[in-house]
Amino acid sequence: MRRLALSAGAVVVALVLQLTLVDRLPLPGGGAPDLVLLVVVALGLTGGPMAGMLTGFWAGLALDVAPPASYLIGEHALVFCVVGYACGRLSGMIDRSAVSSLGIAAVAAAGGEVLQVMTGLMLGDPGVSWLAIRSVLPSSVLQDILVSPFVLYLVLSLSSQAAGHPHVSPAGGAAAGPQPGSP
Repeated sequence: MRRLALSAGAVVVALVLQLTLVDRLPLPGGGAPDLVLLVVVALGLTGGPMAGMLTGFWAGLALDVAPPASYLIGEHALVFCVVGYACGRLSGMIDRSAVSSLGIAAVAAAGGEVLQVMTGLMLGDPGVSWLAIRSVLPSSVLQDILVSPFVLYLVLSLSSQAAGHPHVSPAGGAAAGPQPGSP
């Protein structure tokens, strides 16, 4: 139940921040980081394939219907569902090191952006053109990669607290230091 509340809360906060703040910022290159995608990546990496897929679907659907609604309802839901599932399948690798966690999150975020563009092209989304792809996609991918460590760390910290493990490092393992109940 705590995991569900964490996921829902993280998605709602990311969605509100994305629509009210991030999309309105005049960032270089015309793109903006996709906070909702980054939260789906982080929740998929911490929760497994089913949690990642379901979180991705509901987060994408919420983004699709939130004003200003996208051209075709379900585009983000499809992409985020696939990205969340893929991240969940790779979730076993994040226990190895912080570098692998950050690398997987960065690659998944970049892959999600590219998958959104490909889906938009296939479905004939009028907001996706080759000119827009060349000018906006590189800056969006770069900004997602730069922001992903912060989102991943925040979600890992919240997930560990929800699970009752107060000391967790970004790699997902226990942090150095005394743990409750240790000698």
